[in-house]
Amino acid sequence: MKDKLLKKSLFIGEAILTSYSQIFFTENKILASILVVVSFIDWWTGLSGLIAVLTAVGLSTVLEYSPVIAKQGLFSFNALLVGLGIGTYFLPSLEVLLLIIVGGTIAFFSTIVIMGLFAKYKLPFLSIPFLFGMWLMLLAFPSFSKIALNTEALYPSNMFFKLGGNTLVVIVDTLTTFFADTGFDTYFLSLGAIFFQFNILAGVLISIGLLIHSRVNFLLSLVGFFVAYWFYSFLGMYTGSLNYTYYGFNFILSAIAIGGYFLIPSKASFVWSLVLIPVLVVTTIGSDRLFASFELSAFSLPFNMIVIGVLYAFKIRYNQAKSPILTLIQQKNPETNAYLFDSHSAKEYAAFTIPIRLPFMGQWTVNQGHDGAYTHKFFFKYAWDFIIKDAISGKEFQGEGLLTSDYYCFDKPVIAPAMGTVVAVVNTIEDNEIGVANTLQNWGNTVVIQHDMYLFSKVSHLKKGSITVHIGDVVVEGQGIGKCGNSGRSPYPHLHFQLQSTSKIGDQTTFWPLFEYIVKDDNSSLNLVEKGIPKEGETIATISTVTLLQNAFKWNPGDEFELRIMKDAEKEVSYSIINEVDSYNQSYLHCLKTNAKLYYENNGKTFSSLNYLGSKRSALFYFYRSFYKVVLSDQTNLLIKTRFPVHHLYRFPLLTIQDFLVPLVLFLKGKYQLSYKETEQTFSPQNMELQSKIEGNKNRVLFSANSVVFKNKTIHIECKTSKNSKIKLKWENNLQ
Repeated sequence: MKDKLLKKSLFIGEAILTSYSQIFFTENKILASILVVVSFIDWWTGLSGLIAVLTAVGLSTVLEYSPVIAKQGLFSFNALLVGLGIGTYFLPSLEVLLLIIVGGTIAFFSTIVIMGLFAKYKLPFLSIPFLFGMWLMLLAFPSFSKIALNTEALYPSNMFFKLGGNTLVVIVDTLTTFFADTGFDTYFLSLGAIFFQFNILAGVLISIGLLIHSRVNFLLSLVGFFVAYWFYSFLGMYTGSLNYTYYGFNFILSAIAIGGYFLIPSKASFVWSLVLIPVLVVTTIGSDRLFASFELSAFSLPFNMIVIGVLYAFKIRYNQAKSPILTLIQQKNPETNAYLFDSHSAKEYAAFTIPIRLPFMGQWTVNQGHDGAYTHKFFFKYAWDFIIKDAISGKEFQGEGLLTSDYYCFDKPVIAPAMGTVVAVVNTIEDNEIGVANTLQNWGNTVVIQHDMYLFSKVSHLKKGSITVHIGDVVVEGQGIGKCGNSGRSPYPHLHFQLQSTSKIGDQTTFWPLFEYIVKDDNSSLNLVEKGIPKEGETIATISTVTLLQNAFKWNPGDEFELRIMKDAEKEVSYSIINEVDSYNQSYLHCLKTNAKLYYENNGKTFSSLNYLGSKRSALFYFYRSFYKVVLSDQTNLLIKTRFPVHHLYRFPLLTIQDFLVPLVLFLKGKYQLSYKETEQTFSPQNMELQSKIEGNKNRVLFSANSVVFKNKTIHIECKTSKNSKIKLKWENNLQ
């Protein structure tokens, strides 16, 4: 009973805390704690906000809504704003207490409705529920004869004297004098106004919390505000009006939202956040005059209008690969978002999230690529033709090449490039003789598979009668669907492959990169391409996997492991690791001793670390760096190269400097490399040796590891850090 009560209390406490920080698009506990303190500078305002949050959290619990979303504060941060607003406007009384609960309830149900509506378009609902709740309260106020307006905010010195005596009054007066007429006084007042605290102390405390949480957000808050401040002057408006209208927070939140949160921080996102400020200024001024006629404040309406409008415009762009890039996996911190995005070697294709792989097994050559010399032109330029060449002679056929059967690719299996539903099949067209092309039935025998609403793959020129699937069949990646042939407009056997946006055979192509394939370079070395566009003349292959590595890195939910570590011959320390799955169906390794988490993905071909959260002292952190990216293959000439997140390599002061410069330049580097050592056991090897290293700026080795993966799933790792510390790790499955 006590455990259950404690668990419930911790849940409510976290939901309350994140309701505060969620206003700045984060779940950072330090910032949240500062914001709670700020809200209680005026005790009644702070208490009103807390009661409203408790109301919303309580409703989400009673109605059994998602506890994960509740803990993130998404159900309750709008209720918090309504509660703060009511506490600011109205004097304490039992009647107002009831209004706070009603206001929190209105904000909660408005959140549920608007969240559902906006989810369809994958757009944030921001503070729209707060606007509805607050406007309703203010419009209803004249009818409440027992409720009086709160005038405490008009006399801040009295409030500070009650809170901290004459000392606090002197501190606040000193701050006010120091920042007077610099623009920073208005900046701090605007920050404080976000939490209905109209004083400079609140703004100073929030700015400190913002700086601790994110250097990018702090920088954007300054730039966004002062660009607006300058634009007010440019338009001939009195900048001092921001000291009593408090609309400056619209510019601060908008700059943070566009420049660092919903878009990956970059030069482009930074520019967009600045360009939109003048638009926001005009929107703010117009909204203020419009709502003044109803004796209402526009509050955060300008911020909501501009941010939601801009995000929608970005989401419907045809080319999602063009900067600025939308943040697809949100880490609640701009720097982390930027560093993880930069660590992807194919970050220019980040918007392409559905994995489409090669439609064949083994090693083939790109005979004609995008915008090819012969047929891949105009509407059909995003397509590939594949053939098989002899590794020694370089020829695509044996003998004279006069028969279709002379060609190495003829009659070879063609497979589904991804899971989907078969939507079109042609299987009755005769294969051509060599040198003859059937232009009347251009595509020949064809299979079209639907993978998403507007994403279809098409393989053409297949062998007559070889297609084994039918319309309506659900296929999985790698499943055989037919064989390479020479039907249609095909003078010699080859496989045509393209992506398109409809099910129609013969429709125009659409641009889409292919996922995880191997490219052979001029030295016959093999390199992994995580996402890319196979180029004409390249010899490429699908990933061939080995059971030993597949088993070693394949874990089920609930699997328990023991990770033992010994540093520089010191005493061995043991860490218990458990494999878990979160509410978003994302797998992660959880270190029970330190609460560190290693998020990963295993698609059967590759093991990829996605993110590491928590203590870097955990043995799990060394495991993460050793196996950041592993192709589950035994090809000894395979070399894995990719970027490594720099925030897991560097510390203060270098990382702090980099944090500030994230939107402009990433000067810190992290390069991960994994190679495979040739085994002496040709058949059924008992172990495999892997060598990994991470290099920083100027190719300085920051970490290296020699690992042996055994058939019984045990892994031995010998690591070396940049400080020449020698570390030994042993990974064991407790279920064995």
